[in-house]
Amino acid sequence: MNIYFGQDRTFCVSTIDEINLYLKIPILEGRYIINYSNKLGKKYREQGFHLVETKSQLIGASTVPIKYPLNEFVYKTYLSLLELTQDWNLCRIWNYVPYINNESRGLENYKSFCQGRSLAFESFYGANFSVKLPAGTGIGIADDTYAIYFIAVKENISNVENPEQVSAYKYPPQYGPRSPSFARGTVIKCNGKRIGYLSGTASIKGHDSVGKGNMEKQFEVTLDNMKLVFEGMGFNPGLPDPMLYNRAFTIYLRHPSDLPVVQQMVKKNFAAADRLIYLHSDICRSELDMEIEAIITQK
Repeated sequence: MNIYFGQDRTFCVSTIDEINLYLKIPILEGRYIINYSNKLGKKYREQGFHLVETKSQLIGASTVPIKYPLNEFVYKTYLSLLELTQDWNLCRIWNYVPYINNESRGLENYKSFCQGRSLAFESFYGANFSVKLPAGTGIGIADDTYAIYFIAVKENISNVENPEQVSAYKYPPQYGPRSPSFARGTVIKCNGKRIGYLSGTASIKGHDSVGKGNMEKQFEVTLDNMKLVFEGMGFNPGLPDPMLYNRAFTIYLRHPSDLPVVQQMVKKNFAAADRLIYLHSDICRSELDMEIEAIITQK
C-alpha cells in the first residue's frame, strides 16, 4: 500500500499490484510517498475498503466523501473496519479528518469524529472497548473527504500508555461528548523483531495543552512524551537507538512558517539516518501547532 501526500484531491484506488491512497495534504519537506508493505498478498474490496491480505497482515484504506457533522459517517466506517478485522489484531490506524477544527451544529469536527469513532468501538466491543484501542493518528485535512487506513496483524500486540498523560480515552467531558479512542502506542514482535507504532503525539501533559504559541516548548514536551511511550514499548530510554532500529517520523505542522525552527530542533535531537516527512496539517487541538508520529523497526 502506498500513501501519496501533496495531492490535489483525496481518493483511493486499487491496481492488480497495489493500493494507492492519495491525500490532499501539502508537503513541507521530505518524501511524498510512504510504503507500508511490499509483500505479495490477496487484494480485494469489501465494505468500502481497499484491502491487501497476507497470512500475517491485513492492511487497508478507505476514503469517504462526507457531509457534516462527521459522526454518522465515521461511525459507519469504523463499524465496517471492526467487522473486517475481527479475526485480526488492529495495531495502527490513521485518520485524516476534514477541516478538523471547524464546527458543525455547534460541535468541532474533531469532537464529532471522536464521537462517531467511540460509539462504533463501544457498539462492537462493548463497554470495556478501551482494551482494544490501538495506536492512532487523527489529523486535519483540507478536503471534504475523510480518509482512513490501518494495519492489522495476527501477532499479539501490546498497547502502551504515557505515565505523564491521561489516557486519551479517559479525557474529561471538556474535550467533547466522547473521548478520543486510541492508545499512545502499540508494539508488536514480527519474526522476532520489535516494531513500535507511536501515535500522533503532541504537547500535552495530564490532559492539558502545554506551550501555546511557543514552538520550542511544544517540541520539548512532545519529545519528552515520545521518549516515555518508547520506553513503555520496551525500547531503550530516550529515543530508540538508531544503530539498532530504523526510525521513520512524520511531523505535522499547523503553520508552514514554523518549519525552519522545527527542523533545527529535529536536527539537534534526531539522527541523520531517520526518515522524515514534514506535512502541513491542522492539529486536533486548535491551541497546538505540531504533532509527531513514528514507526520504529528493529534492524
